Amino acid sequence: MAGDLFGWSGDEGLEPDCEYFFALRPEGQPLQEIGERRADAVHAVQSRRPSPVADHRLHLTLCTPKSLKRLRAPFEESLKRAGDDVTASAFGLRLHGYEKFTGGFDQSCLVLRSDAETTERVQTLKDAIGEALFRHGFGWDKGALSPHVTLYYASDFEPPASSGEPIDWHVDEFVLIRSHVGKSRHDVIGRWSLRAAA
Repeated sequence: MAGDLFGWSGDEGLEPDCEYFFALRPEGQPLQEIGERRADAVHAVQSRRPSPVADHRLHLTLCTPKSLKRLRAPFEESLKRAGDDVTASAFGLRLHGYEKFTGGFDQSCLVLRSDAETTERVQTLKDAIGEALFRHGFGWDKGALSPHVTLYYASDFEPPASSGEPIDWHVDEFVLIRSHVGKSRHDVIGRWSLRAAA
């Protein structure tokens, strides 16, 4: 329904059985290097029957829409408008070191984590997206990130001791993903370039 400034309830334009999030997606050399680390890590725990994350689903989550207020437009359109409002600079990101996390549905997973210096840069972008979401009717999110890329899911495993050489990734865009729950499918429904660093 249309109406006042925040005239949408939040259900309109929301695809059923889907989740939405803003993310970074590796391409080119970073994607290749992440894939190599994934292959090495999977090989090390074959007996645990790991479930690797396919190339087209590798990502670093930035921000998910929080509890709704009243939206200015249908759900997906509100997310895209928020993305349009984000102003942020491109930056360097370094992935270095494995860690064991608990992922969705309480599954254990192996991740490649960012280092301390570049974590701050990812947090700056996440905060900019969170502020834009708030302006477009979503709940306020001031949470701190632990930036990472998930490589595989498995049970009862120990992370490998070393992830090898760091992976350096020049981040010059972010995306909006529609994830179809239980179908291993990610649709990129929005893409925004970051301005060149001064």
